Amino acid sequence: MMKTLFIADLHLSEQHPKITQALYTFLEKNKTDIDALYILGDLFEVWIGDDEHTPLMDEVAEQLSQYSSINGVPIYYIHGNRDFMIGKRYAKQSSMQLLPEHYELDLYGTSTLLMHGDTLCLADKNYQKMRKVIHNPVLQFIFNLLPLHFRKKIGWKIRTASQSKKVHKNNNMMGVTQSEVERLLVKHNCTTLIHGHTHQVAKHQFDINGHSHQRIDVGDWYHKFSYLEVTKESVELHIEKVE
Repeated sequence: MMKTLFIADLHLSEQHPKITQALYTFLEKNKTDIDALYILGDLFEVWIGDDEHTPLMDEVAEQLSQYSSINGVPIYYIHGNRDFMIGKRYAKQSSMQLLPEHYELDLYGTSTLLMHGDTLCLADKNYQKMRKVIHNPVLQFIFNLLPLHFRKKIGWKIRTASQSKKVHKNNNMMGVTQSEVERLLVKHNCTTLIHGHTHQVAKHQFDINGHSHQRIDVGDWYHKFSYLEVTKESVELHIEKVE
């Protein structure tokens, strides 16, 4: 039976080679009967521009491109909060198709909304303010004009500051705001929301105006990796240990 796969929040970096290998193993195990693979953001821990070329970036691009071309599996990508600067150049290198931050999908007859999920966490007001700044297209254009070595310093400083602040955030701040979930589902006329970002893998069932809806967080790949597998008959979250 054909299936569609969803993953997010791998945060690939040279410091965690086991996660990179887990990705390659995942691709090898899931190469037949796949309609599509959706990566819902934060594939990399940090991204400062398509003009940077590291062995990890190029290797991941090659693996994804081979997976898509050899197995005939389209790969779709929604930007995360760590790698929102991934551009058309790297997407082409990786055989990924870039999607908008909110993407409506007919998933085997179920109207589904896909997103990274960071804009759902409205309780984290400081992050939401920062997000508006760093997603400003004018500032992004100026940032890309800076020398690569300078952008690297800025990128890793932002990453370090973000990790430091995350330690002090509670689950309420990292969790989603239910009213925002419902607003988006109504706006996009969808019954299911699939996202990442919070690293809180789970399925949530709830009603909106008397009609059943669900939200699925696909989880992260730090200590255990998780992915969502959807067919015409089932919706399953898989959680496996990173070896």
